[in-house]
Amino acid sequence: MPFEPFTEEWAQQYKEKLNQNVQYRQAARTWEGPIVFLVEKDPSVGLEEDRWVYLDLRHGECLEARVSSKADLESAPTVISGDTRTWKQLFDGRLEPLSTLMRGRLRLVKGNMAELTAYVIASQQLMKTAMQIDTEIPEGLK
Repeated sequence: MPFEPFTEEWAQQYKEKLNQNVQYRQAARTWEGPIVFLVEKDPSVGLEEDRWVYLDLRHGECLEARVSSKADLESAPTVISGDTRTWKQLFDGRLEPLSTLMRGRLRLVKGNMAELTAYVIASQQLMKTAMQIDTEIPEGLK
């Protein structure tokens, strides 16, 4: 059953799959801190408001994954934002996360680029894990 991206059900699938990913666990064993991913609203594909997902990451484990609140945007040390088309291309494996961020298609709204680049493999595994979720992309983007 497909899940809409950045919903509560999607976040729970992400947490489960991330905690099963041995490569992520090894690559992120010294990385910690919450991260928020944001997909920007796009009424043309039926996404009427921004959606955020919050991940509490600690030493290779996802302790919590959920739909995020605006308070999370303020408190999380890292917030990454992108439009629906960019997220779809990432989920489909047509874009690589870090280069997409460096080229500005994903935006580091808040956080430290040097820290993300220090954890390239962990960052890649975060996205590869998201790609394993049966994600239902809005019809206008297929």
